[in-house]
Amino acid sequence: MTSSVHGALPQLLLIEPDRMVRSSVTSVCRGMDLAQVHQAATLAIGQQMLQAQRMDAVLASLAEGEAALALLARLRESHPRMQMAVMAASANAAIVQQLKALGIRRLLLQPFKIRDVVLTVEALCEVLPLNAAAAQ
Repeated sequence: MTSSVHGALPQLLLIEPDRMVRSSVTSVCRGMDLAQVHQAATLAIGQQMLQAQRMDAVLASLAEGEAALALLARLRESHPRMQMAVMAASANAAIVQQLKALGIRRLLLQPFKIRDVVLTVEALCEVLPLNAAAAQ
C-alpha cells in the first residue's frame, strides 16, 4: 500500500453504526492524509462496498456481534492479505482469541483517543509517521 507521499492514499473501509465515530475517524484520516475513508453504517452496506470496489484495509465495529465476526471471517477467506482492525466497547478473552485467529491486527476499545485511531490506521495502511519518514 502506498501513502500520499508516494501516490494515492490507501482505501480504508470504515464499518461503524455510530455516525459521530464514523465522522471523527474520517476527519482524522483526511486531516492527516492517512487514508481515503469509505464509510458504511452497517455490515450489509460494508459488504456491498467491499464487493463494489477494492479496499486496502477494513476498520470494523463489533457492535453487530457475531454477524461482524462472521463478516470478518468471510473477508479473511476471500482476501487473506486484507489488513483489518476492529473497534469494540469491550472484549472478553473469547473475542480476543477469535480476533487473533482471524489475523486481526488491532483492537480499539471505545472510547478511544485520536492518537489510538492514528496509530491503528497507520498500522493498517503501513503509513510511516511523518517524523520517521523525515528521518530516512
